[in-house]
Amino acid sequence: MQADAPDTDDGRRELDVRVGLGMFASETQLAHLISIARHVDVEPGRVLFEAAGAPSTVFQLMSGEVAMDAPGLPSWRVKAGGTTGFVDFMLDRAHPRTAIAATPARMLELDAADYRDYLEDNFEVSHRIMSWLSHQIVADAAGRREASALLGAASEQRTRPFSKVELPTVERLMLMARMPEFGGASTQGIANLAQRAVEARFGPGEVIVAAGDTTTLVSILVDGEVELLLPSGARVRRVGRGFLAHVEELSTSRRLNTVTALSPLAVLQIEREELLDRLEEHFDLTMAMFATVAREQDKLNDVAAVSGIGVSTDWK
Repeated sequence: MQADAPDTDDGRRELDVRVGLGMFASETQLAHLISIARHVDVEPGRVLFEAAGAPSTVFQLMSGEVAMDAPGLPSWRVKAGGTTGFVDFMLDRAHPRTAIAATPARMLELDAADYRDYLEDNFEVSHRIMSWLSHQIVADAAGRREASALLGAASEQRTRPFSKVELPTVERLMLMARMPEFGGASTQGIANLAQRAVEARFGPGEVIVAAGDTTTLVSILVDGEVELLLPSGARVRRVGRGFLAHVEELSTSRRLNTVTALSPLAVLQIEREELLDRLEEHFDLTMAMFATVAREQDKLNDVAAVSGIGVSTDWK
């Protein structure tokens, strides 16, 4: 760690933990966070972590600004309320950028391993964070002119069409295992999901979910093409395999976008409570979902940095 010495004011640290990290935590869970979070004050020019280093530490920025730089790329600018190191931690990758304090800054520092243990020990907090992040990412992406690029891509791994054939469990397992959304998850975890998924078929023009709806189902597109009608009126097409409505499938908030079938669809649907049970039982599945959200945040950060519209943050 290359930051300055920790702040010893426990009252200030507790307040920052409550404001910066504890929005979904109970008092007991807050106590856990307080026990693993350290207060650090840094001066301009201080390096928090170097590019190519392992993501061993994550930071919640309480005041000031941090630049995240890579040669030849626009800088990500993280301001108070943002975090740094979380995307790399969730993706389990070496840091592609160097994080440097651009101004005097106050932040909370956590060991990545300790934070992972916290997320595993407090699954309901993990789920609330995942749901909130998913909603925020989709809302931000939907409001940008790059919405089609951000929300329209789905994995293209077609071998044969499935819109008119039944999917045995082993076929579901193989399909889901190849989807980026489940990358890194154990075969057992994916198999448990595949066993509980129900097939659904939709014809062209059918609305699968409308803006403003809440749904108890998480839908995975296996075959076909759908259209997302965004709040702006823009229309985005998704084709291939993956979450039907992008990471909005992981959000429990009212849907922002209307999803309509443009072709015959084959969809796997899982009751949200079933999904949550499997995520809690197999934490590798939870981390796979976090990685999916992190990849989308990564794309959004790059777009924000290039366009200069909005503040680019490592994590919301």
